[in-house]
Amino acid sequence: AWHGMNELRQRRASRGSEDISEPLLGGDSAGYGSTPMGTDDDEDAPFDLWHWLLSLLASLGLCDRPSPRLTPTQRRRLDEIAARVDVPYDSHEDSHRASLLELWKLTFPNDPRPAEFVDGGLKHPKWKEMGWQGVDPATDFRSGGLLSLHNLIWLATHERGVYDKLLRKTDGARSEWEYPFAAAGVNVTHALCDELQLRPTRPRRRGGNGGNRVAPEEGQPHAAYSPAPNAPAAVAFTHMLRKRTGVKDAFERVYAAWFEALDREWLDRGATYMEFGEVMNATRKKVRGALERAGRRNGGCTVEGLREELGLK
Repeated sequence: AWHGMNELRQRRASRGSEDISEPLLGGDSAGYGSTPMGTDDDEDAPFDLWHWLLSLLASLGLCDRPSPRLTPTQRRRLDEIAARVDVPYDSHEDSHRASLLELWKLTFPNDPRPAEFVDGGLKHPKWKEMGWQGVDPATDFRSGGLLSLHNLIWLATHERGVYDKLLRKTDGARSEWEYPFAAAGVNVTHALCDELQLRPTRPRRRGGNGGNRVAPEEGQPHAAYSPAPNAPAAVAFTHMLRKRTGVKDAFERVYAAWFEALDREWLDRGATYMEFGEVMNATRKKVRGALERAGRRNGGCTVEGLREELGLK
């Protein structure tokens, strides 16, 4: 019975987003501006008796907590982000290679394009200076996929000071055996997708614009890849997807905050390379708690609120 009620609630929620067609992100790899999402909020989600009953029963410990009712804008934007998750980096895909070359230019702006790139290969020893574990970054994208590359490009483009600080390890007393910056960024992307419950539930297309668009199902303008989250931290993130108070690059802003918190945790512990896993796990717990606390604030979770809870400037 509960399964049937849940399906009915999900069908109602999905119908509410079918007439929304405005894309969340542009087709380029780094064009995720931080402009407000709109001038006025969506209407509240309509009253759902089943959701109300499940919420009541959950408060009594009789069933699992139901997912929140999302507005059409939140639903669409969550799907847009989820559609980018787990898209693998493909070294044979021109748009993926172009993004990797863009990262090279952003990281080494005074270094001309290496001759090794001319023949189509993107292998070069200088990648190691950025924190890739070998001469070919493609081998390090497995856990974070193309999204992790886009996140690094976004950080270099929109938070240049943070990017340089983390890349060059300019804060604090550093270890003789530091964590590799770029590989750490891939791990942050992967962990953040898990924490925000963004793993897709349906197949998506590969290649093309790199997963920035939702691949529509037949007869539908958008396909819902990710169910509405129910973990408190993930629910708090959906507050950042609201039309009036959210920002287009909410995911990237949380990514940046996580990466900064990771580096601070590393310094506080005086950690070395072999302790990276412990540092990442500790940072995950802190980001999760910060999201939950920010979500309980008046008006809900915001990027600014999250950073305050993490003690970041």
